[in-house]
Amino acid sequence: MSPAGALGIAWSHVGGADCVRVSGLVLTATGADVQVRPAAASCEFPAMAGRLVPDGNDVCFVPRFPFVEGTSYAIVVAGGTAGVLTRPRPERLATTGVLTIYPTAAEVPRNLLRFYIWFSAPMSEGYAAEHVRLVGAADNHPMTGALLLTDSELWSADRRRLTVLLDPARIKRGLVGQRQVGYPFRRGAPFRVVVDDGFRDALGRPLRGAADRGYAVGADERRRVDPGAWTICAPPARTRQPLDVGFDRPLDHGLLARCLHVTGPDGQPVAGLRAPGPEERSWRLTPRQPWASGAHQLIVDPVLEDLAGNSVSRVFDRDLARPDDEPRQARPVGVTFNPSV
Repeated sequence: MSPAGALGIAWSHVGGADCVRVSGLVLTATGADVQVRPAAASCEFPAMAGRLVPDGNDVCFVPRFPFVEGTSYAIVVAGGTAGVLTRPRPERLATTGVLTIYPTAAEVPRNLLRFYIWFSAPMSEGYAAEHVRLVGAADNHPMTGALLLTDSELWSADRRRLTVLLDPARIKRGLVGQRQVGYPFRRGAPFRVVVDDGFRDALGRPLRGAADRGYAVGADERRRVDPGAWTICAPPARTRQPLDVGFDRPLDHGLLARCLHVTGPDGQPVAGLRAPGPEERSWRLTPRQPWASGAHQLIVDPVLEDLAGNSVSRVFDRDLARPDDEPRQARPVGVTFNPSV
């Protein structure tokens, strides 16, 4: 095969498959010499794997693996580049959005440890560092170096919940980052978490809109989570009224979902609908069956944390000179309550 004047090169289909169609060739007994390779100014890629299919007077290159949207391809005929085609990106309707950003508390401690971002559909990985940021509420300037954004993003199994960490080196006293740069936040200086619409969902579509949440910054929090300081509103026995538990501070949204459960007088778990309350300052259990009479236990997993990473068993940023901050044995804590008769 050899070129015969100007060649026609276009995206096309043959036999139901996507292809690059080359027309205007002179076919020889030795067959066609057409290659397709990704085009880049900085380097030369090897030819794509595929097959050549004659179609009338044209030759069609059908790739072994699909062409990639937005990628440019060089079409090489008889050793020379005959042209470059760019695979178009089809217009896709944006349908995915940010459901909410946690914590939902209006004020967070200066030594806040993490955020959670919930999306309405599964997301693509690798976009958080570019499309999630903190900005000062007063001037809208980015707060550089505050977030610990790495290549290993922290996603739930369904890729709908992203965990975003503050840089611990700027939170823990005594570390180099904390001494040299200081805390990411300043008490009394509000800020916002911004997720822009360039974040891509699992199908490669942008979000249907940006999202943000604003926070005030309060004092540091360096106390263990203490279930003994909570308030428990015991429901009446033989009813399905909810059990309400009030906390002395906002707790971590992600851990609340799995760190609290209730057992009945027989020691068996009480099944029902569990849900955190506003600003993660409370928790409610609505049982499937009426409450039995007798002593019940609210069981608290020792890994349950507040917004600053303090758990039931240890203080995240502990003072080594304070004996009260020594880590405790990590075992569940039970709080007894009795449904009223």
